[in-house]
Amino acid sequence: MRITNKVMQNNALSNINNNKVLQDTLNTQLSTGKKIYKPSEDPVTAIRALRLRSDVSQVTQFYKKNVPDANSWLELTESSVKTVMEVVKNMVTQCEKGSNDTLTTGDRQIIINSLKQLKDEVYSTGNSDYAGRYIFTGYRTETPLTFEENSDREFKIKEFFDKDSITQETYIGTNNGVISLGDITETSFDDTVTPNHQMKEQQITSSTYYRIRLAYDNLSGTGTPIITDSNGTNIVATSYADKEAAYEAISSEPAEKMFFLESTGELLLSDSLYNKIKSGDISLEVSYEKNNWNRGDLMPQHYFYCEETTKEGKTIIYNDEDEDGDNIPDIYKNGLLDQSIEYQVGFDQSARVNTTAGEIFKHGVTRDVKEIIDLANQLDGAEAIQSKLAKMLKDTSYTDAQKESIQQDKDAADKAVSLLKDQMQKKFSKSITYMQSYLDSANEALTMVGNRASRVKLVENRLSSQTTTFKTLQSENEDADATEVAVQLSSAQVSYQAALMATSDMIKETLLNYL
Repeated sequence: MRITNKVMQNNALSNINNNKVLQDTLNTQLSTGKKIYKPSEDPVTAIRALRLRSDVSQVTQFYKKNVPDANSWLELTESSVKTVMEVVKNMVTQCEKGSNDTLTTGDRQIIINSLKQLKDEVYSTGNSDYAGRYIFTGYRTETPLTFEENSDREFKIKEFFDKDSITQETYIGTNNGVISLGDITETSFDDTVTPNHQMKEQQITSSTYYRIRLAYDNLSGTGTPIITDSNGTNIVATSYADKEAAYEAISSEPAEKMFFLESTGELLLSDSLYNKIKSGDISLEVSYEKNNWNRGDLMPQHYFYCEETTKEGKTIIYNDEDEDGDNIPDIYKNGLLDQSIEYQVGFDQSARVNTTAGEIFKHGVTRDVKEIIDLANQLDGAEAIQSKLAKMLKDTSYTDAQKESIQQDKDAADKAVSLLKDQMQKKFSKSITYMQSYLDSANEALTMVGNRASRVKLVENRLSSQTTTFKTLQSENEDADATEVAVQLSSAQVSYQAALMATSDMIKETLLNYL
């Protein structure tokens, strides 16, 4: 092949241009810090870079955003649960004081006042929120746990009970309903009073009864609830407005009957009905309505299947029925609404961050305190009557016959006070057990929160390690070695200068110089 000057010139220019391209590539790597500027330069490196960037982006999302959010939610939950536990512990302490049989009226009043304050505090913690979302209300994070003001919203609520929901209670009252301690006044003993009007000691009785306590009280005006047992049998409950009459009637009821007290939200069971439910292991479904709510009451949609009728006549259904035919909503789990909120904290890995209201905020907490307060008020009233009668006995204006009548009532009042004090002591003792069970539930919830936080912490540590690893791999795949690139660029520049010099010497000589 004949090599002409033109061929040599073309080859020299081509090689010089390749050298310039190399310099440009090295200069780009040095200025950008990356091995490649466009995918066509190295498709394999480009594909690997895209995959690693995706991995780094996901890990960063988990590590920098999801995990901190989960930690914040769990920390706030832990703090709130601890607050609830402190309140319940104080309730236990007050109940322990109340179980002392040497309490005076003043001591008892101090305890009652403390319980009132604690009762108002226990649910207020349930309205804690994180970034504008309530943390204890399941999926309804925009709805508070309690009513923030008095309300007349109409709810139809469905509750489920088993034999363990039935408790035995005691009632102190008269056995004939002719006259009660509250009817005694100074004017009861004037000359027109007949002997049949006096309260007799033997008329004051202590009777027991079985009951199921609904989640809410003060259900007046809603009608008798619909009660169905697990065998599909409807149980008819007779509605009572007068609780004293209902207690007295059920305590001596031989038939299988149930009474409903609207004011206290109690279903009273006769002994025979209780034995039937207990021996047959029968569960009950109770539907009732409530439309008068006080500020601080727990909102039912966070606990039960319920229907709300709006003022416009529309019906809103919460926690809808299940599909397997047992009439228990699918979202119920272990008696609680299962509304878990989970954060994705890793690749195909999620962690639950929320604790539902039913795990901590039990309806029975305030119901128990209300019953203690009601019993204390009843005892205070009986003691007031007792004191009043004692003063009347010392009053010389009464005749001997009147004083005999007053003494009969005094003996009855003494017995009532004695029985009520005994019941009060037992009520406090029983409440210690109840409050301790609430405390155990809160402690269990706190343990679960701690376990979730520990798991999130482990994930966080692993993500930290993964972040470092992926970023290292990404750097090794994409980043250019500045030192090496600088050396190569310097070498290319020297080669370029040498090529220019050699080419200039070569093209000066042509074939004509030798002719």
